[in-house]
Amino acid sequence: MFKIGIVGCGLQAATIASYLSVFGDEYEVKAVMDLNEDAAKSRMAEKQVVISKDCKFFTDIDSFIASKPELDGIIIGTYCTFHTEMACKLEPLHIPLYIEKPVSISLEQIRQLEKTFRNSPTPAQVSLPMRLCPLTQRAKEIIDSGRLGKIYQTVGYEDTPGRIYFSTWFRDQEKTGGMFMQKAVHDIDYQIYLSGIEPETVCAMRGKVYHVGDKDYELSCDQCLDAHTCEFGPEYYFDKRGAYPSFDEAKKQMSGTYTPDGKFLRKRYCAISKDIAIEDIGECIIRGKDGTHMVHTQNFIANAAAARRGARFVGNFGSLEIDFNNHELHFYSSVDNSVEHYTVKQGLLSHYGGDRQLIKNFINTMKTGERSCTDLITGDGILSTLTCLCAKESADTGKFIKIEL
Repeated sequence: MFKIGIVGCGLQAATIASYLSVFGDEYEVKAVMDLNEDAAKSRMAEKQVVISKDCKFFTDIDSFIASKPELDGIIIGTYCTFHTEMACKLEPLHIPLYIEKPVSISLEQIRQLEKTFRNSPTPAQVSLPMRLCPLTQRAKEIIDSGRLGKIYQTVGYEDTPGRIYFSTWFRDQEKTGGMFMQKAVHDIDYQIYLSGIEPETVCAMRGKVYHVGDKDYELSCDQCLDAHTCEFGPEYYFDKRGAYPSFDEAKKQMSGTYTPDGKFLRKRYCAISKDIAIEDIGECIIRGKDGTHMVHTQNFIANAAAARRGARFVGNFGSLEIDFNNHELHFYSSVDNSVEHYTVKQGLLSHYGGDRQLIKNFINTMKTGERSCTDLITGDGILSTLTCLCAKESADTGKFIKIEL
């Protein structure tokens, strides 16, 4: 039976812990560090995590470490601000780590992280599931077969609804580092993985253009006098978008988050607060070491049928398009003008099925000590975060930034 520790028991950490039994293994959580014990217990209950009867709870990392926990693995799911700090403090335990992305939210942090783990015996797997999902793996098979030839350009895109990011804790830039780190880090990782492009230099832009308003940061729809006319209010979502079965349900869901059985968990806040600092549009252009280009663009404006996520990989023999929302691949031959379409089932686990392989890899690391393909150092687990940090610096300074530690 695996003995598991959780440092920062957010919803994603609880989800990952709950998956540890999907391959038939037994586990139990033996130690938890979280500032809010009740909230941690609630999240684990929500995800049906197996908790040991003698599980110990701590409110600070030093007490967690001082207890000398005998664990097989530790999941780090704090706010992004603390991923680097927690990983570096846990490294001397030499217990396999599972670190939520982004591993750092500043260049100073990522340099500290790389220095700490550069020659460390501690395996540290980074949560980069899109690289490992069935759709991406099928794309990898096609690319590795040589049917695209050499890839000279890849263009990625994510057009996705932004309400969850602008009405929950994600809107706090100090906790997330901004949307390059929060979202693009996934896409940049799989684009690097599939294309083989080695990032050298990046230029980028970001801005908040749609989620703009003059409301207070702590305001919620149920307190707002303008909720009945607001494009981000429950009446609009129910009447115009048809997003909820009733107006009352729209009011309820847009003012709070609930468990499946209706228990209130936390408030949702105004998505157009004047103090929200994260961006809702962003683009970056990356030049590879061989002169090839990688582009990624994202927005948090598109809804319903307008939403999409994927990329196109352009080679001299053909082009391949990956469509995550529809679970499809499209191959276009530049040689014989043929077109091929593939549908790839993702399975039931989250992140397009990629979390299944992440869990399998982490289990293997705990059993054998073998490092995973998304290891912090040996598996380029650090590269997409570094690239996105440099993109953010470029966007904020208006300069081309060299991608280096």
